[in-house]
Formats: sequence, structure tokens, C-alpha cells
Amino acid sequence: MRGFCFGLLFLLLSGGCQRLGAPAEPGAATANRQDTRPPAPDFTLPTAAGDSLTLSSRRGSFVLLDFRAADCADCRAENANLRKMYGQFRSRGLAIVSVWANSDPAEWRRAVAADSLAWPQVLDRPANPVAQAYAVDARPATVLLDPHGHELARNLHGRDLGQKIAEYIPLD
Repeated sequence: MRGFCFGLLFLLLSGGCQRLGAPAEPGAATANRQDTRPPAPDFTLPTAAGDSLTLSSRRGSFVLLDFRAADCADCRAENANLRKMYGQFRSRGLAIVSVWANSDPAEWRRAVAADSLAWPQVLDRPANPVAQAYAVDARPATVLLDPHGHELARNLHGRDLGQKIAEYIPLD
């Protein structure tokens, strides 16, 4: 029994005892871990400027997808908050893309001009396939994506949205 106690004491003091399944070196668990979540659905949609935008072209940045509609008063009420966040976080790696649901492109262009938002505005039509891919059933809706295109948060607005973004993109 005495030999067993000395052996156990030696292992503990020498650091030779390791938890089963623990990494052999510090940081090994992080280096070996891979994100197995699929990235958010990619899309290519027409912009108000007349070209097209592909979501995957924004990889490397945090992306806030802002789902809205021209006849949505709550969407318009959120504009001031989105402008503030865009001003605070754009230079730190945040991109915003507003995805509009609308059946009439002329009405959409009027709404985009009236809102005068500085980030890309895209039109999701016909039948709103992007909103369906993201399971958006009401507007306004938001989806925050990480730089690899994985979803971080959903349906946050106002101060809650700003706080969530600040968790990932510190303001210093």
C-alpha cells in the first residue's frame, strides 16, 4: 500500500497523470475542433443599384441580414437603430444586407429611395425564396452571421441586437 501511495504521489507531482480524453498539449482541443454546422444558405439577388449581390461574397465579415418589406412600419422604425450600428461596427467588420420582400419592383425602389440606407438593398422575389430558406415568416427579422457564414443570432432588434453584435465585435 505504501508503494502505491508513493507512486500516485509521484505521478501527481510530476504531471504524468492526465485526464482521460484531455488534449496532450495546451490549445490542442481548439486546434482540432472543427465547426460542423452548415453555413447559412447562400443567395444571389438583384440590388437597388441594378447589379446583383451574392451573400458568400461577404464571407470574412460578420453579416447582418435584415429582412424587411416596403409596407412594414416596424421595419422602418428600426432604420435609426440599424444606421447607428452600421456607423459603429462597419469599420470593425460588420456588413448589413437588407433583404426586401415585395412583389412590385417599382414600389420596392421607391421604399429603398425613401429609406436611404447606406448598405446593399436586395429584392427577394418571386415568392421570397431567400426568406423561406431562412425560415422568416414575419418582418422585421434579422439573422446575424459569423465571418464563416454560420448563424450566431436571430430576430434581435434595437438594443438587444447592438449588444449581441458587440459580443462578437468589441467597440474597445
